[in-house]
Amino acid sequence: MTDILLKNLSYIKNNKDEFIKGAHLAHERFVFNYGKTFSSTWFYKHYNVTTLTFGLPLYHKLFVDLQKIIREYANKDGPLWYQCWLNFHDENEVLNRHNHPQCLFHGYISIDPKHSETQFDDYTITNEVGNVYIGDGGLFHQVNVLSPFDGKRITIAFDVMDEESYKKYSSESEKEVNTGWIPIIN
Repeated sequence: MTDILLKNLSYIKNNKDEFIKGAHLAHERFVFNYGKTFSSTWFYKHYNVTTLTFGLPLYHKLFVDLQKIIREYANKDGPLWYQCWLNFHDENEVLNRHNHPQCLFHGYISIDPKHSETQFDDYTITNEVGNVYIGDGGLFHQVNVLSPFDGKRITIAFDVMDEESYKKYSSESEKEVNTGWIPIIN
């Protein structure tokens, strides 16, 4: 198995309804700002979901903890940046096989993952409320729905970069920048 980190933040499960309500508000804010034309998943290069959860104390706690978890996984000092976006999907919208090769590493947080799993080439993660997964961004993965569901499957995905990965990613144009990146505080 590849070097991964899998943690469970029990306060997400203990406050699941509040987190789901906050995700719905974040999605409404996304639609208000960017319109219904864009998917909060595929528009990931243009926002950071942390800004859409402004005023929600549980999400504030989550994003503070996420920065600590990222630092723990990275096990390095120096500048790190992360972007994160809201996956807010019906059953037929879950993500097909893809990867995130441009980043240092990739992860996701299960808010309301329904009965699903994330399948990588060499392992499978059973998605549970409160799980935080981090691993190599280059690994291909897809979401498998294990049983039909109503409502939205909700996760927050994130990519992380350091200075070296930024230089590789921005080599074509320094002007064309993803405006969703924010610094991770030490």
